[in-house]
Amino acid sequence: MPAADHPDLTILLARVAWLEAELKRKDQIIAGLQHRLFGSSSEKLDPNQLEMLFNELIMGKPAPAADNEPEKAKTRAASTRRTKEDRFPKNLKIIVEEVIIPDVVAANPDLYEEISEVFHDELDVIKPQMCWRRKILKKFTLKGDKSRPPVIAPAPLASIPGTMIAPALAAQIVVDRFVDHFPYYRQSNRFDRLYGVDIGRQTLNTWIHATARHLTPIGAAIRGDVRQAIDLIIDETPHAYLCPGHGKTKRGYLWAYYDPVTKNSLFEWHAGRGHECLLDFLGYDPETKTISFEGTIQCDGYSAYRAIATLFASIMLAGCLAHIRRKFVDAMPEKPELILPILLAIQQIYFIEKQLRDGKVPPACRELVRRTRSRAIADRLHQLIVEARTATLPHGKFGEALTYAINQWDKFLVCLQQGTLEVDTNLVENLIRPTKLGAKNSMFFGSLEAGTNNALFYTLMANCKSHGLDPEMYLTEVIKRLPHNATVEQAAELTPARFAAARAARAAEATAAQAVA
Repeated sequence: MPAADHPDLTILLARVAWLEAELKRKDQIIAGLQHRLFGSSSEKLDPNQLEMLFNELIMGKPAPAADNEPEKAKTRAASTRRTKEDRFPKNLKIIVEEVIIPDVVAANPDLYEEISEVFHDELDVIKPQMCWRRKILKKFTLKGDKSRPPVIAPAPLASIPGTMIAPALAAQIVVDRFVDHFPYYRQSNRFDRLYGVDIGRQTLNTWIHATARHLTPIGAAIRGDVRQAIDLIIDETPHAYLCPGHGKTKRGYLWAYYDPVTKNSLFEWHAGRGHECLLDFLGYDPETKTISFEGTIQCDGYSAYRAIATLFASIMLAGCLAHIRRKFVDAMPEKPELILPILLAIQQIYFIEKQLRDGKVPPACRELVRRTRSRAIADRLHQLIVEARTATLPHGKFGEALTYAINQWDKFLVCLQQGTLEVDTNLVENLIRPTKLGAKNSMFFGSLEAGTNNALFYTLMANCKSHGLDPEMYLTEVIKRLPHNATVEQAAELTPARFAAARAARAAEATAAQAVA
């Protein structure tokens, strides 16, 4: 008898179908979580691998490889293996510990003539030391009149106000915390183990905050530089912080700004994630309700950016191909036969971008290549997405990926119409990555106010990396040179960008002087 004649059976069959769909959806969620936890963190896919998967879907899997294929793989690996000379700097210090002469030669040295020598090297490390840097202030009294008060020079100012640490130690603590991601308790344990010095976590925290106050003018100078950008890449990332009285942590956000022209970057800390967080940085004037920023913001599909662009006509949004691609990769198990051609087209665009990047092509030439070669591929990619969207119901991860791609398509095309921005926001995501590594070790910022200081240090570390500076060397020199209560104008000459430019200029002058000599 048909199921329609039994209403209860119809309901049961509908519920079974719903449960099967729900079970499939949850299996996909679990598979995605397992990939995030245990899979490769890289999103790169070899074009050959994509093409192989595509061919397997059409023609089936190929026959097993020949027996000599492993030998070829070993040969390729051996040819790309780096030698000791490649892995270690040429100027690494060498300590000659012993010169070994064969016993037979030592017994009759006059019978032998030295023709060469070989080296037996062992990589070693010299244990660092902790010390006091002492400045002695001599006190004098007048010989002829002992009644007069003694004479002594004014005490030097502390390198960092309110602390007793020298610039090098302050730099080491900052780099350990914000580059190597050592929490304060690990640093404290290491000071005790290596040097026998008891420096508690609270003391380290106090020193860090004092160092942040001293370096704040440099952060303000970097902020002023980044605000001059015409094109900006922006992203935000959550970070927990302690909020006394709530019994648990609260969530704040680090907002990251990157100027692709100058390579300057900035982190700002906010308690929220709304578009209001962007207004002050972009130069919003509440009286005239205008904004000073005029240019392009490259971002993901988050609604705060759309709100800013809707409010102010001077702002144009550019999209991110990596976010589009990422959603299709996550949806791969659902419709591989439809997704693989899409990924292949995206991979072709990235291949062109790699050629432009490796060739250090200037922006004008990059714009020309994008408008010709990349745009044609993008048009084919858009056709594939629209056709798949027409044939696919808007549900599941694949439906979400298609909807996201279509909604972001016009913003992505903005990237192909100019030559300054990349086709994705990976540059700013790379800036954010160290903050997530730090969160794994430290878990949360100590307070809402501490987030501002941490944003300053992440800003300095990111700019040191962008401009090729060793952060420990940079901080040591800057702390020495920066006056107490420095103005932004005084600090502007010590930003990582200007510091690196000054070093490069001195190196060029030295090279020119040597050439003349």
